[in-house]
Amino acid sequence: MGRARLAAGAWAEASELLRRALGLWRGPVLADVTEAGLNWPELAALQGTRLAVHEDCIQAELAMGRDRELIGELEHLLEAEPTRERLVAQLMVVLYTCGRQPEALERYRRTRDLLADRFGLEPGRDLRRLQRAILSHEPVPALRLTGGTVPEPAAVPRVPQPLPPSPSYPSALRTVRPAAERVPPQPAPQHRPRPAAPAVAEAPAPAGAVPGHARRPVWERVERRRASVVMVRAQWPAGGGALAPERIDHAIKELTADIRRETEPFDGLVRRAFGSVWLVVFGVPRAHEDDAERALRAALALRRHFAAPGTAPGAGPEAVPAPGSEAGAARPVTHLVVGSGEVVVTYDAEAPEPVEVTGEVLDACHDLLLRVPRGELWACAATVGAGGADLGFAPVDGTPGVHRLTGGRPAGRALPGSPAEPPFLERTHELNLLRGAHQDAVRRQLPHLVTVLGEPGIGKTRLIREFTATLPAAPDRPAPRVLHAGTPAFDAHTPYEPLAGVVRAYAGIRPGAPPAVVLPALTTVVRALFPHAAADRAVAALAACLGLPAPAAAAGRPVPREEVLDVLRQFIEEAAAERPLVVVLDDLHRAAGFVRSFVEELTVRLGPVALLMVAGARSELLHSTPSWGCSKRRSVLLHVAPLSTAATATVVGAAAGRARPTPADDRRAVLADGNPLFAQAYARTPATGAGPAAGHPEAVLAIAAAQLDGLDRTARSVLRDAAVVGTTLWRGAVAAVSLRDTEEVARVLEALEARELLRRVRRSGVPGDVEYAFRHAVSRDVALAQLPGRVLVERHLRAAAWAGLLEVPRPGLLAFHHDRAIALAEADGTPVETMERRAWEALVAASARAAAAGDDALAVRCLDHALDRCPPGEPERVWLATHHRRILDSLGPARARHLTPGR
Repeated sequence: MGRARLAAGAWAEASELLRRALGLWRGPVLADVTEAGLNWPELAALQGTRLAVHEDCIQAELAMGRDRELIGELEHLLEAEPTRERLVAQLMVVLYTCGRQPEALERYRRTRDLLADRFGLEPGRDLRRLQRAILSHEPVPALRLTGGTVPEPAAVPRVPQPLPPSPSYPSALRTVRPAAERVPPQPAPQHRPRPAAPAVAEAPAPAGAVPGHARRPVWERVERRRASVVMVRAQWPAGGGALAPERIDHAIKELTADIRRETEPFDGLVRRAFGSVWLVVFGVPRAHEDDAERALRAALALRRHFAAPGTAPGAGPEAVPAPGSEAGAARPVTHLVVGSGEVVVTYDAEAPEPVEVTGEVLDACHDLLLRVPRGELWACAATVGAGGADLGFAPVDGTPGVHRLTGGRPAGRALPGSPAEPPFLERTHELNLLRGAHQDAVRRQLPHLVTVLGEPGIGKTRLIREFTATLPAAPDRPAPRVLHAGTPAFDAHTPYEPLAGVVRAYAGIRPGAPPAVVLPALTTVVRALFPHAAADRAVAALAACLGLPAPAAAAGRPVPREEVLDVLRQFIEEAAAERPLVVVLDDLHRAAGFVRSFVEELTVRLGPVALLMVAGARSELLHSTPSWGCSKRRSVLLHVAPLSTAATATVVGAAAGRARPTPADDRRAVLADGNPLFAQAYARTPATGAGPAAGHPEAVLAIAAAQLDGLDRTARSVLRDAAVVGTTLWRGAVAAVSLRDTEEVARVLEALEARELLRRVRRSGVPGDVEYAFRHAVSRDVALAQLPGRVLVERHLRAAAWAGLLEVPRPGLLAFHHDRAIALAEADGTPVETMERRAWEALVAASARAAAAGDDALAVRCLDHALDRCPPGEPERVWLATHHRRILDSLGPARARHLTPGR
């Protein structure tokens, strides 16, 4: 009856009934018979039944939360039955729930040693799962209800426990347990303590949370990033005496609105630091490849805005005069500083924007802000080198590493690309496809669309340029007209880009030209192409496309988008009818959705004209528009493949000024992985692979960070956990590190493979699991560098726990994750003695599994790693060395020398 109530979940009734059943026992069964020397199997069965009832009773009371009252009873039972694994598990659960995790793990170690010494066995699966659950900080209720066994991860979602408070870590990571679950601090045990591994928790959703925002787990609320920042300080001319607080408040709010308006085209995140100092961050919450340039150009826009003559900030008919001004004409004097560096970003649970940004770069910029002269703009050398080479900066005398804006700044934006053109290699097949499409379009007088796809830096623009440079002129018709237009990454003047660029290129209009110049030129071109009756309508529509006010004849009538697109279609058709036309649209993936749809449908809606449209885009175009080009007539997708290793090494050597590649060039070619832009960048980098996100060129780091931020939150989180596992990773390892369901991890890894961030390994090194590898080492290093150190410690310990349970041990992998966790914990000031012990104990356990499977060579390698991590003063080291020597002796001298050449 007691067991029936236990199965029904009636813990109190089950406990009472089972206690009454236990109370019926009065000492050993048939004590007088057993004293006579007889040992019947029935007696052992009765004793086993009594012990099983005791275990059931303890399970019921565990579920009721009677933790401390059971410790003495369990220890007494284990004195008589020290190898009874269910009792061991229950005692481990009780100790763990009472906050005595080191003692729980010590009990597991003693049981494991006892089983090995007496029977040559390892603990059972349930006990091993329990140890792993304690190491991973499983939730207490799940352990209580199972009586010490841990369900499979797919059945019960696992939630990590809170981080221990630390004055050096952001308070946003600290969670408070409910009062019912709080445990008073316990006195430290007398033996060697085992501090809990750093872990993190997922905070409960606050009341009234907006359903549209997915909760951000605690470990995703703090991340490290590389960002560029602009600091602005405003000062008003002295005079007029003390200012009323209301006037200061109004002026500050007006200035904030002005700064937001000027930096919004560059995707700047505005934060008021204090007083009249503003902070604008670029690269947070999403990184771009050109954040340094965005920051510099935003600072230039702010400088022009505040230097322009006129009324105070935000002035209008109702404007209030600025502080210190007589009639509102005086403008504040600004001090501007731009810098780049590592920052730590803290997010709220729901808000997509960060609540806090900290980092040394902010202190450096603030220090410069107090020294920069009034009205000037200073920038650090790293920012100028990354995005301001064409903006007219020069070093500041007496201030190393700082540049100031000079008067010779060019007004236009420099064309992208490196000064030295890399060799054009292994693109014959792609060139032939483009030439064939052009010949077909001219011969058949039918429009064609070729979309050139590839990752950043793979050479799409160079391929198209080489194609257009060699277009032949047919004997009976003139050479084709080539129109180039690109989609700017930021600060676009019209949403119709790059179609507006096609109109400007055909009409010979310079970007940024004033309307007084543009409208006459546009009118002349349109009247030559369109019938006179439709010319005025076409001029008005194309003026709207260029972002200009409508001509006087059409003033007062807004031009709808459908009409603008219809006129654009006629414009391109008439231009192609006049002369064979090649339209190149670069970076089409940045264009607005309606522009992409227009380009995709254009070739099937035009008449018989000789038109070839070449659209260059990154592979993310297919992620945003998966059906691109499907079932469209005369539409072709051309994927630009990576270069071979030999060709990449040639590009590296040429960028370094060498005619023939060297072994160092070959190593850099492996890092570039067939990407010409990466190859050139690595060629100018003196050292590579020094650590996470270190040793990689700034341009490559920026591209990798932008790619990662283009992923959704789940994919980005899984990729970071995959980076913890290593350059090579397994699906099960990522699931263990991320505490996610294996099926969910499998789906995300497949999506990451489709985005060319990972590649599948044909033969997995772990039987029964799927193996992947990072496509680029920089992707893994950037993802790893975004995780804070304490989070990395916990992640590496989870990876080590997964590696410690592999049927075929991998001692190198197991040692690597323990070593990384120890090194990171030491850097954070955390005691690592217990972590070191856990490392060599896990390797000894792996050696025992290898020996039980008959692989003595693998057992020796595991023991080699264990001996390297077991300190000389450890009492168990003598046993380890003796066991190691015994296995070596059994292998024979030749194999022993081969296995341990350095010992």
